[in-house]
Amino acid sequence: MDSGWAFWIFIAAVVVASIWSSSRKQAEKHETLRRIVEKTGTIDEARLKDLFSDPLSEESKPGYVYRGLRVWGTVVLFAAAGIATFFLIAGVLGNAFGPPSLFDDSTALIGGLAASAGIAILGLGLFFSSRFVEPPPGARSEPPAR
Repeated sequence: MDSGWAFWIFIAAVVVASIWSSSRKQAEKHETLRRIVEKTGTIDEARLKDLFSDPLSEESKPGYVYRGLRVWGTVVLFAAAGIATFFLIAGVLGNAFGPPSLFDDSTALIGGLAASAGIAILGLGLFFSSRFVEPPPGARSEPPAR
């Protein structure tokens, strides 16, 4: 079995484990609810909401996706700039001090710069797509009312 199959088997195992873990958590919540009803005979609405609320409920807040796209777009843009800087510095130093094994020919330099350009396009796409989701309240640049 080559490493390609091992990678996909690992990915499948992670997905299956995630699904199983999620179903177990849901089953435990329902078991807890059943025990509460058996003991008390009534359901306290506050405890019910607390039991079944999602701890990651920040996703439902307005502007959450907007901020996420902006942040990840910026991070990806800086990562692309870092990769481009690495390849440019390595290329310049390679020409100045003799070519290192990475840059025996210009193919690696061109490939690295092309990869960083592709990553930058991805970052720009993330940043630009934030314009199409709901911004957080108060973040709109509307003119003040007279």
